[in-house]
Amino acid sequence: MVEKDSANQLTQELFTYSQGLGADLVGVADAADFHETEPAKRPLTHMPDARTVFVFVCRIPFGAATAHAGPPYLQSGYYGLEGYINKISHRCSVWLEDRGYLAAGSPAGRDITGLRVMERGDDPKIELLSSFDLRLAAVKAGIGQIGVNNNLITSKYGSRLRIGAVITNAPLVPNTALEYGVVPEFCKKCGFRCVKACPAKALTGEGAVDHYRCMVINPAKVETRKALKTLESRYSGSPNQLASKMMGFTQNAPHTCARCITLCPMDSSREDRKALLGI
Repeated sequence: MVEKDSANQLTQELFTYSQGLGADLVGVADAADFHETEPAKRPLTHMPDARTVFVFVCRIPFGAATAHAGPPYLQSGYYGLEGYINKISHRCSVWLEDRGYLAAGSPAGRDITGLRVMERGDDPKIELLSSFDLRLAAVKAGIGQIGVNNNLITSKYGSRLRIGAVITNAPLVPNTALEYGVVPEFCKKCGFRCVKACPAKALTGEGAVDHYRCMVINPAKVETRKALKTLESRYSGSPNQLASKMMGFTQNAPHTCARCITLCPMDSSREDRKALLGI
């Protein structure tokens, strides 16, 4: 059995190593504490003897965090950043393996393995499926909470971030999990700015998102049956085939709206950046 002091040292060394690679916030979740999500998305499904999940976030540069996704956002806050996060996950997995443990990174962001249609008709209800619940992992690792924008929110960077994770059997020391499944107090104090600004009216105000409305962005301007048929075609195929297309950036066009990410006022560096830019 690994002594507690050794586990603490291993954890701190991994934190230091990952931060040196570019991780901005780090934490550890207990691999067995994922009962809020479906079995397919739990760490133990991917690694039966997993003990912990190392979770980290990389922030989107303030200057690239624009409400309408353009080239700077796509590079520094979307495609490029997710590729960067996957590299950090890989290097941390190898780092743990070199110390005698099993470790595997979960894909950042574009981890889509299928589409489930719950309701058809004029107001369809769909769900995009994934292999692992990164946002829940971040909450369990004490990094932040899920806001009404259905994104992870941290006190330091708001929602201006992307998440990475490594599932491992290493005896890392878990952080204290934060509350999950409730509307955080800071969202209530904000006044639900993201809900009001969403052009698709896809946010319920309770922490959930209407995937159909979010994907089409302007549901009132498209023919519902045609849009749903397009989505079903785009997200068809076996989970592994679809995941490979997503991770290879060959299947899905970039989402052109980022208001729910960039409008979140829970960003302690916002005022500093305003001063820096002279605004």
